[in-house]
Amino acid sequence: MRDELRQRLLDGLGLELELFGGSSKEGSVLRPPGVIAAVSPSTPERSLFNSVFAVDTPALADSIDSLAATYERAGVRAWTVWVPDEDRESAALLADRGHALDGAPRSMGLELSDLRPAERPLPPDVELVAGELGAVARINDLAYEIDTDGWGAAIERAPELPIHSYMATVEGEPVSCAMVLSGGDDACVTAVATLPEHRGRGLASAIVERLLADARDRGMRTGTLQASKAGAPVYERLGFADLGFIEMWELRAPGEPEAGG
Repeated sequence: MRDELRQRLLDGLGLELELFGGSSKEGSVLRPPGVIAAVSPSTPERSLFNSVFAVDTPALADSIDSLAATYERAGVRAWTVWVPDEDRESAALLADRGHALDGAPRSMGLELSDLRPAERPLPPDVELVAGELGAVARINDLAYEIDTDGWGAAIERAPELPIHSYMATVEGEPVSCAMVLSGGDDACVTAVATLPEHRGRGLASAIVERLLADARDRGMRTGTLQASKAGAPVYERLGFADLGFIEMWELRAPGEPEAGG
């Protein structure tokens, strides 16, 4: 089951790249053989939204020159390639081409039949409502202290993807959110964020649990996500298991300051 969950997580990563490349007015999603790439000219310094995933090293090697040229033509100054932890050959290829390791989020997954309820109910002053993409983007930008060229610039329109999302609101103001991208019968969790002043109240955990319970009710079988170091324990309490990690190998234009992903 671990191998199947791992593959589903990688498939979910492809959905996230479709979200990033398909949600900005000037964006695009490229699909060379064995590769999927998101191009987001509206966020030229944000490598998260300008991301590549290749199924293996030969596919990456065959397309990397054309990808680099595409990003340069689009004015993108930072882009990243996602590399599974077992793929040392692709990591070496990218290092030789000047990419630098920029992060390694944890890979996590679960059978939705094993989903555990959130440890705490939503506080009485919090209401759970359907998520609106613009508000979800704003919460992520505020939560991760992104001032410009962030989620708000990347998510300009609804992509052609099956998306379900919820937000927690306090006095009508959105303060926490998450979304699920549906791929087959897997629910890929993404865009999880909580404003700093509302952290520690179990909001994100409750939202993710609700999204996955809804997915289970729709007949979906698994959930997958990529977790930060801080987020992994939250997901473990919901029943997620560790599946290793995926590295982010970033290429940033000379002299370009770090933009926080």
